Formats: sequence, structure tokens, C-alpha cells
Amino acid sequence: MQTVRKNLQTRQTDVLVIGSGTAGYTAAYALRKAGREVLVVDKRPFGGVCAMRGCQPKKILVTAAQAVHGARALDGQGVSGVSQLNWSELMRFKRDFTDAVPARTEKGFQKAGMQTVHGSASFAGPNTVRVGEEEYTAGQVLMAAGAVPRRLGVPGADLLLDSDGFLELAALPESMAFIGGGFICFEFAFVCAVAGARVTVVHRGERFLRRFDPDMVAVLMAAGRDLGIRFLPETSLGRVEKFGQGLALHLEGATKDVLSVNAAVAAVGRVPDLNGLNLEAGRVECSEQGVAVNAYMQSMSNPAVYAVGDAAATPFALATTADMEAEVAAHNMVHGNSRKADHVAVPSVVFSIPPLAGVGLTEEQAEKQAEKQGLDISVNTDDAAGWMSSRRIGQKHAAYKVILDKTTGRVLGAHLVGRGAEETISVFALAIKFGLTRQQLKSLLWAYPTHVSDIKYMI
Repeated sequence: MQTVRKNLQTRQTDVLVIGSGTAGYTAAYALRKAGREVLVVDKRPFGGVCAMRGCQPKKILVTAAQAVHGARALDGQGVSGVSQLNWSELMRFKRDFTDAVPARTEKGFQKAGMQTVHGSASFAGPNTVRVGEEEYTAGQVLMAAGAVPRRLGVPGADLLLDSDGFLELAALPESMAFIGGGFICFEFAFVCAVAGARVTVVHRGERFLRRFDPDMVAVLMAAGRDLGIRFLPETSLGRVEKFGQGLALHLEGATKDVLSVNAAVAAVGRVPDLNGLNLEAGRVECSEQGVAVNAYMQSMSNPAVYAVGDAAATPFALATTADMEAEVAAHNMVHGNSRKADHVAVPSVVFSIPPLAGVGLTEEQAEKQAEKQGLDISVNTDDAAGWMSSRRIGQKHAAYKVILDKTTGRVLGAHLVGRGAEETISVFALAIKFGLTRQQLKSLLWAYPTHVSDIKYMI
């Protein structure tokens, strides 16, 4: 061991940031602005998951599919002509954004006076990090390492694409299977269905999109079936084999079958990218959900370490919460632990076609809370496909559910499916966070006709 360490060079910095994605980026700039000497290290091209392999490239695909689907929905309503999604052109357009990210991100760090290092980081002590042949001793370490696709432990799993690989597909296969039942699975499945692929979604659980209201999920799945998507619940993937130019998926459970497809994607979520960081040497405790942190985003076991975004064991794995956690961590690293992370009223969206959104309590959670606290709640829910806001765009699947406290009139939860849900849900998040009542919301003069103006009918 001494022979290896003899060749290592040791440098010092105020803060070492592991990861250059949205969380690391936000914290690094805040720390640099506060006068800290900052070094950013990443083992992959700079830019992180959201900009390179997640939110942004995914939304480029979704937006194109939404445009095609929207044009088709208006066929016969004054719109004519065939609308098609050109996959190769879409991938080129996506690369126009993602290819420029690494150089632009790293140049931005350097222009702001930060050091950048390429390589795999690993702890060599509580506040010492090794990268290649160099060691860095830092007053503080910020872990923002992001996440990687979860792997399936079944025979032949190496034949499956992961979400990163899907985003690099040069051509769209004629038939595809998606293994999973969450955000990524649904978003990619709807894009492929609109693009013309035959799509099957295989999920080992009984419920798809478990964190969302089941009634709204049912409406979304009806929209998926209209696009030709086949949903197989309570079905597990036993093994994968090559079959001609495609794959044979051996299914077990409720659907015992051999599914032949051109390609298949393991879309079973992401896990914190903590392997290889030698957390034990850094005295950093973690679980499958990420680094154990307190309300200040500080490691529970090593006060010199903070963790944010996908690397931290917090309730949400979203870009918005990652940024908020990064701002909190940077503040506390400079001023001491005086600001807590706020995970109240965080809206979540599945960018499917149509989108599905939710914030606050589900109906089930509200009923349990009402029973414990003696609340009197009301649940406003209905189909919205017949509303003018749906009819004018040819939308056949739309619904809402809003949960209210009858006594105070405050919004406890909101769940939407339909065009504009991804924007409208933010108004409900605002109402929940700041205690706005239905009376206050109804008194607003909304821009009309808009999807947001439909709120007055929902409450």
C-alpha cells in the first residue's frame, strides 16, 4: 500500500464536489460565489444525468411525440395531412443539445474560477478523495454523484437496453418491450407507440405508477391502450435470449408467455451512483436510497460531507429537489447548519401522452389522515374529456381529482391527467405550500381559455 501511495500527489482545496450534474452544478457555483475554492470531479463527461441522459433529452423526444399526437387528434377538425415522427432526425436534434453540454459545462466551471478533474473519485479518508494518481484534501466534500440505471438480475439481462442506451437508439425498432412500471417506462413507451412501434409494458407489480393516484393512472393506461400499448401487470421477466434479429423474453406470473420483440428496455428506475466511492474509508453511511443525511443535507456519519440530489436518501429524485437541496447544502457549508431542506408540496409529473401529474396527499393518504386527525375532507373528481379545453384539441382522455379540507377550504392534494397537467399542477403546489383556499383560488381571474383556468371547475 505504501508503494502505491508514494507516487500520489496531494493537493488541497476548500470544497471538493463529486458530480457535475444539476445538483453539483448549483452547489459549486453557490460555493464559489461565497469565496470558496472549489474543485469539481466527474468520471463521465461533464453535465450529469438531467442534461445528458435524463430530463432534458427525454423531454425533447416527448415534445416531438406530443406534437405528432396532437396533430393526429385534430384530424378532421380543420387539420389534415399525415403527421409522422422521424426518429433519426429526432435523435440528431437531441444531439444538437446534448453534444454541446460537456464542453460548455466544464468551460463554465473554469471561467468561474473552479478547478475541474476527470476521473473516478474514491474516499481515502474522512475528508480526502483520491482521483487517479492524485489525492485531494478538502475542508468539505459535496457528494452529487447522480444515479445510474438499475440493473435486472435475470439471465440474459445484458441483452437489454437501459434508459441511457434507449436515448442513443439510431433507429426505432418495429416492436419493443419495456420492463418496469414507473416514470421512465411510461414516458418512453408512449413516445415509441406514437412513433409507430408495437409496445408492450411488463411490470411485476399489480399497480403501475404506484406513487400516483390509481384512478388517474387508469385513465392514462386507457390512453395508452388506444395507442396500441399492451400492459402486462403481475408479470416478471424470467430470462432473455437472442431470437433471430431480436429477443425472446420469457415471462412468468400472470402472463406466462414468450414475448418476441426487436428490442427491450430495462426501465426499472435508477439507483444512486455510489459504487467505487469507497464510502467506508470516508466514514459515510448509506443505504440503497443514498447517503444518509440530516435535514441540512449533511452526512449523518461524517460532518465534513454533504450529499444532494440522487446521491442523498431523500423523498424525491427530481431535478427540482436536487437544485433545492444543493442550495441548502451550499448555504449550510458556508454559514453553518441553519437552513433545512423543504420537501413540502413537490409536484411530480409523468411526461406521457397525455401527461400525468400529482402533488400533495393522495385520496388514500387523505382518508387515513382524516381518520387520525378528525378532518372533514371532500374529494372532487370527474372525467374532463368532454370539457371544451379537451374537445378543442381532440383529447379523449382527461380527468382530475382534487382533495380539499372542508373546514378550511385548503387544498390537500391534486391529481391530474390530460394536456397541460404538467403546468397546472404547479398552481396546486403553490396552493398547498402557502395554504391558499378554494375561495381564494376561485376568486382569481385566470387567463381564459387555458388549461389552468379549468382549476375553478375542479375545486
